[in-house]
Amino acid sequence: MSSLGRLNKELSKNKFKIISWILGIQILFSVVYQGWKSFTSPTDVTSFTGEIFGAVIIGIVMLSIINERVYISDKFRLIPISDGALYLSNMLTSVLGLIYLIVSEIVIYTVSITVFPNKYDDLMVRSFNSTQQYLFKFEILVAFVLGIMVVWAGVTALHLLVNWVNDFLPFRSQSFVKVIVAVVVVWLFMIPFNFVTGNVLRIIGFNDLNNSFASVNRVMYSSMAMMIIWIAIFTIINLYLLNKKAETVN
Repeated sequence: MSSLGRLNKELSKNKFKIISWILGIQILFSVVYQGWKSFTSPTDVTSFTGEIFGAVIIGIVMLSIINERVYISDKFRLIPISDGALYLSNMLTSVLGLIYLIVSEIVIYTVSITVFPNKYDDLMVRSFNSTQQYLFKFEILVAFVLGIMVVWAGVTALHLLVNWVNDFLPFRSQSFVKVIVAVVVVWLFMIPFNFVTGNVLRIIGFNDLNNSFASVNRVMYSSMAMMIIWIAIFTIINLYLLNKKAETVN
C-alpha cells in the first residue's frame, strides 16, 4: 500500500472509530432513557431533536481535535508524503467522518421517531414534505458541511500561525506567553475575516433578505461560494505554514 493510501486508511480508521463510539453511546443512552421514561412518566413527550444536535456537536468537536493532532504528531508528519497530501487527506477524511456522522444521525432520528413517535418531531417532519423543501434542506446540509470545513481550515490556520509566531519568541516555552500570543494572533486574524465576510454579506443582500424562497436561495448560494473561497484561502495559508514548520511535537 502506498504512503498516501496508508495515511488515508489510518486517518479514516481513527475518525470513524470515534464517531462510532459517539453513536453507540447515544443509542444506548436513548434506549435506556426511553425505557426508564416508559415506566416513570409514559405521558411525558420528549423530542429527539436536542439529542441529535448534541451528538452532532460532540462529533464535530472530536473530529476537530483529531484534525489538529495530525499536524503535531510524528506518526503522520514523518510519513513520506508532501504537506499538501497530508493536509488534503486529513481534511477529506474529516469531511467523510462528518458525512458518516450526519447520515447516521438522520437514520437514528428516523428510527427514533418511528419507534417512539411524539407530536413535536411529527410536526417538524410534516413541515418539510415537498420536493422544494427537501431540496432546500439538502442545500442547508451542504452549506453546513462547508461551514464546518471553513471552521476546521480556520482553526488549523490559527494553530499553525500561533506556533509559527512562537518560534520567533525568546520565551516561547512559557505558557503565559503562549496564551498572550494566541489571543493577539486570533484578534489580528479575525479583523480581516470579519471585515471581508461582513462586506460580502452586505453586498449580496443579507441585510435586505425577505421571506421569498428565491431571495433565501440566492443568499444561500452566495454564502456557499464565499465559504469555498475562504476554504481555498485558508488552505493556501495552511500549506505555506506546514511547509515552514516541519518538526513534530509528539
